[in-house]
Amino acid sequence: MSWGFPVVMCLYIPTETSSPTSHLHISSLLSAQSMTAAGSGSFQDGRIASKRLMMLVALLLVSCCLGHGFGDEDYVEVEGIGSNCMESERRALLAIKSDMYDPDNWFSSWTGKDCCGWRGVACDHTTGHVTKLDLRYPYTYELWDMFNDGETIGVSKVNPSLQELKQLKYLDLSMNNFSHAPVPKMIASLVHLEYLNLSYAMFDGPIPPQLGNLSNLQYLDLQGWYGYHLHVDDLDWLSRIPSLKYLDMSYVNLSKATNWFYIINSISTLEVLHLIYVDLPYVPSPLPPFNLTAIATLDLSSNSNITSAMLRWLSNATSLENLLLSGCGSLTIESVQVALGALLNLKKLDLSDNSLEGEIREILNNGMCADVMGISGGDVPI
Repeated sequence: MSWGFPVVMCLYIPTETSSPTSHLHISSLLSAQSMTAAGSGSFQDGRIASKRLMMLVALLLVSCCLGHGFGDEDYVEVEGIGSNCMESERRALLAIKSDMYDPDNWFSSWTGKDCCGWRGVACDHTTGHVTKLDLRYPYTYELWDMFNDGETIGVSKVNPSLQELKQLKYLDLSMNNFSHAPVPKMIASLVHLEYLNLSYAMFDGPIPPQLGNLSNLQYLDLQGWYGYHLHVDDLDWLSRIPSLKYLDMSYVNLSKATNWFYIINSISTLEVLHLIYVDLPYVPSPLPPFNLTAIATLDLSSNSNITSAMLRWLSNATSLENLLLSGCGSLTIESVQVALGALLNLKKLDLSDNSLEGEIREILNNGMCADVMGISGGDVPI
C-alpha cells in the first residue's frame, strides 16, 4: 500500500549556536521510520509509522525554520511592526558605541537584538537596514563653557565600523569631543546620506573633498569652533551635491577657497546658507548671474570682504527672508539701500557692528522688515 505524506521543505543555515548532531539525529530517525512504514505488511503498523513520521517532519520544521530564520542568517527577528535588525549592523553599532564617551548612560537602551529600537537608531521596516544614527551629545551646559573647559567632556572616536552602515540616510555626530581628529574620509562612503551634521564636534584639519561623493545630501552642517582649525582650500567638491538645501560652514577657514562664490552660486537648490567668520576671499567683479533662486536665509556675518557689488547682486534674491550681515565692516549705505529696496520678502535684517552712515528710514518704513537688528549699533538713523 502506498502512503501519501505532506512534503515540507525548509532551508537550514547553520549558525554558531546550531547543533549539527541534533539535526543529523532527527534525519536518521526520519529515514528509519520511512523504511519501517514501507517494509511493514501491517496496516496498523503503517498508520503508527505514518503518525510518527509526520511528527518528526513537524519537529524538523520547527528546528530549522523557527530556530534559525528563513534562509538569511544576517537577519534577527525582533518585535515590532515590520521591524528587522540586521545582525551585522547590530554588531557595527556596538563597535561604534565602544568608542563613544557616555558618562550619562545615554546608550543604556543599546542591549538585546532589536537594534532598530535603540535610542538614536531607526531602520527601514522593509529591509531591516539602519537608516538613521543620531549620536548628537545632549549637553545640558553652556556651549561656551564646554569649549573653554577641556575636561568637561571626554574624548570620543569615530569607529571604522560606521562604514558598515551602508544604507544610512541620516547621521548626526555633532556636539561630541573628537579631540582635533580629522573629519573621517570614510563618511564619504555612505553614499545614501541625505542629512549629515558634524557641527561643534571638535574636528580639526582639512574637510575631505571626498564628501562630494555624497550626492544625495540635502542638509550639511560642518560648523566649527574657535581653536579648532577646520579649513577648506577648494570648494569644487560642493558642486557635486546638486540637491543641497542647507549648508553651514561657519568658523571653517575658507581663506584659500577663491572659488567659493562661484561654487555656492551654482547650487540653485540652496535655501539656507551660513558662512559666519570664515574669512571669505575677495570676489572681483564682474559677478556671475544670480542663481540662488531658492535662498531664504543668508548669513555672511563677520566677513570683511562683502563688497558693494555683492550686495547689488543680492538684490536679485527675491525669495530672501533673513539677511544677516553683522560685523562685515566694508558695507556702504548705498549698497545696502539698493539691496533692501528689492528684497520685498525680507523679514529679518541684521546690520549690527557695521560703520554705516546714512539713512534707510524709507526702506524700513515700508513694513517689509518685521525684525531689524543692530541698526542702532552703527551711525544709521532709522
